[in-house]
Amino acid sequence: MTARLLKSSGKTLLALCLLSGSVNLHAAGSGTVNYPNPSMPNYETDNANGLPSINSLPSINSLPSSNQAADRKTGDNRPPSLSGYGQASYPQQNGQSWRLLDQNDYVINPLDGKPKLPPFTDYVRKATEQTLPLFGSRLFRNPANAFEAPDGVQVNPDYVIGSGDQLQVKGWGMVDIDLTVTVDRNGAIYLPRVGSVAVAGLRYQDLQATLKKSVSRVFNNFDLSVSLLQSRAVQVYVVGHARQPGSYTLNAMSTLFNAVLKAGGPDDSGSLRNVTLLRGGRAVSKVDLYGILVNGDKSTDQTLRDGDVIQIPSAGPRVALLGDVKTPAIYEFRPGETAGDLLHWAGGLESAAEGKELLLEKSVNNRFVNLVRNQNSTQSLSAIALSAGDIFRLHVPGAQAVGVLRGDEFVTVGGEVKQTGTFQIRRGETLRQLIMRLGGVDEDGYTFATILKRESIRQMQQQKLDEVATRFERELEQNASMKLAKLTDKDTIAAVNAEVEGQRQIAKKMRAIKSEGRVVLELKDADAQTKDLPDLELQDGDQIEIPRRPGTVYVLGAVYQNNAFIYRSQRSVGDYLSLAGGVTNSGDKSSTYVLRADGTVASSDSGGWFSGVSGKRVNPGDTIVVPEELNTGSWTQSLKEWTSILYQFGLGAAGLKVLK
Repeated sequence: MTARLLKSSGKTLLALCLLSGSVNLHAAGSGTVNYPNPSMPNYETDNANGLPSINSLPSINSLPSSNQAADRKTGDNRPPSLSGYGQASYPQQNGQSWRLLDQNDYVINPLDGKPKLPPFTDYVRKATEQTLPLFGSRLFRNPANAFEAPDGVQVNPDYVIGSGDQLQVKGWGMVDIDLTVTVDRNGAIYLPRVGSVAVAGLRYQDLQATLKKSVSRVFNNFDLSVSLLQSRAVQVYVVGHARQPGSYTLNAMSTLFNAVLKAGGPDDSGSLRNVTLLRGGRAVSKVDLYGILVNGDKSTDQTLRDGDVIQIPSAGPRVALLGDVKTPAIYEFRPGETAGDLLHWAGGLESAAEGKELLLEKSVNNRFVNLVRNQNSTQSLSAIALSAGDIFRLHVPGAQAVGVLRGDEFVTVGGEVKQTGTFQIRRGETLRQLIMRLGGVDEDGYTFATILKRESIRQMQQQKLDEVATRFERELEQNASMKLAKLTDKDTIAAVNAEVEGQRQIAKKMRAIKSEGRVVLELKDADAQTKDLPDLELQDGDQIEIPRRPGTVYVLGAVYQNNAFIYRSQRSVGDYLSLAGGVTNSGDKSSTYVLRADGTVASSDSGGWFSGVSGKRVNPGDTIVVPEELNTGSWTQSLKEWTSILYQFGLGAAGLKVLK
C-alpha cells in the first residue's frame, strides 16, 4: 500500500503522515536499558527501551504555516530565523541562520542563552563536571555545504535510468544521430525511424548496448554512444529523529548519506548506528554511519530513488569517554562492542600518551574505580564490555610532565615550584598543603599571582559569557531595526548601518573569548608567601600555576601608548599613565581600574580605592586599564557589563586585548 502511495500524486500527504507518525518509530532490536548507579544524577528514560526520554519530537504541528511555507522547501519545519543570532552555525535557509549552537554543538535556548542538553549529556555533566559532545554531531554543523551530490561527477555504472533523465545519443557510420532526449513518464525515449525504446530500469552500464540493439533492427554498419546529460530529480522523505524531518528534492546521484546530511543529521536523541532506507514499504538497507565517520567506509551507502524513505530511529544505549584520548565524547554502541571499540571510535590515545602506561577508570557510585592498569598496550580494553550509562575515563600518567603516584584523583602543578607535574591528591588536601608537600615555591616564584584553574568554574564562566554575548547580539539587532524603521534619509541610514556593523564586530570578538576557570585566591599583596595561600580544598583535574615574578606593569585602553613598563616600587598608577602618554580625549579616566596579578580588581567603585588614584601602589604584573568613554544606550551598557565580566572572571588583560 505504501508503494502505491509513493507512486501516486499524493506524495505530499504521505510525507505528512510519515512525519506525524515518526514519533512511534524505534530502533530495531532495542531492548530494555537500565542506567546504573542510582546514586548518580537521575534523568528520565523511555520505559519502552530505557533510553533518555524524548521531550520534543517533530510532528505535524511543527510544520510551517502557510505564510512561511513560500520561503521554505516542502516539509521544512524549522522555526523562522531569530533576530540577533547572526553568529549561529547550522544549516541555513535562504541565507539566514536559524539555530545557535554552543561549542559542543548543542542548540542554545534563545530565551535564556543556555544549551539544551540531552538527558544523558546532562547526566555525564553532573557526574564529571564536563560537557561532552555527541560523537559525529560536528559533521552536520557546517552551513557552507549544501550536502548535495554534484551534477558533474562521473556516472555510477549501477545508476538506474528513470523518468526525467536527459540523455545524449550520438551515432555515426551508416547512420547520423545527434539527439538530446528525455526519458518520458512511460520510461521510454523516441528515436527517429526507430521508434520508442524503453530504458527506465536499465543500469547505466547496460544502456548503450540496449540502444544499439534497437537501432540495429533498422540500420547496420554503425556505431553509437550514449551519455547521461542531466540526471533527474528524486523526492525522498527523511523521518524519525532528524533535526529537520521532511521531504527533500535531490538529484538522482544522491545517496542516503547525502539526504541525512541535508536533513541536518540525527537530533540529540537520534541514532547514527541504524539508519534505515525504506523502499516500497520494505527496508532495503540499514546503514551504520560510524563506519563512514570513523573508517570512511561508504560501501553500505545506497543510491536513492524517487519515493525512498529514510528513517532515523532513536539512539541505542550510550556511554561516555573522557581523558587522554583524541576525541572525548558520548558514543552509541551495539551489543558485543567493548572498550577497545570505544577507544577506536575516539581516534586512539593522545600523541603524548602513545606507548605509555594507561589507567582506565569507570564511574561507580560517584567515584572513578580502576578497571585496567596496563603498560604499552590497549589490547586488554577489548575484554571490557560496555553497558548503557557507563562513564569511562582513560588516564595516561606518563603523558604529563612527570610520573604520577597511584591514586584516584590528580592535579597538575607547574611554574616556579620545587616539584612540577601531575600528582595524586589526598582526600581533603588543600592548595597550601599540597604546595608545602612539594617543597614550596622557588625563590623566583610569584606567590601573589598563583593561578588555580578548575573545569567546573570554567564551564560556569563560559555559560555567563555566552549569555551576555547572546543578549548583546539580540539587543543590537533589535535596536538597529527600530532605528532604521524610523529613518528615510540615505546618509543617516548609511551612518546607522556603519555603527551597527562596528557593534557586530565587537559581538564577534566577544564570541571569540573563552573562559579560563580561574579561582581568585584573594592574597594580601605582592609579598605573599606559601604560608599565605588559602586552605582551599583541591578537586580532581585542578591546574595550579605559580609564575615567575614579573618585572613589568601593563597599561591598556584609552592611552596614547599601550605597552608594558618596567616595575618600580616607587611608581604609582599616575606615574604609569604618564609613561603611557596620558589618557586620550576619548578615555574615561574616572572609570580607570587595575587588574591585579592575583585576579582581583581595584576600581573607583571598590570602596573608594581610587580616591587620589595617582598615588596608589601598583604590584608587579598588574594591569592598568583606561576604558573608552561610551555613549549612552542599551548596547553600550551591555558592553560595560561585558568588560566587567571579563575582569571578574580573571580573563583580564587577555580578554581586553581580544576586544581591542
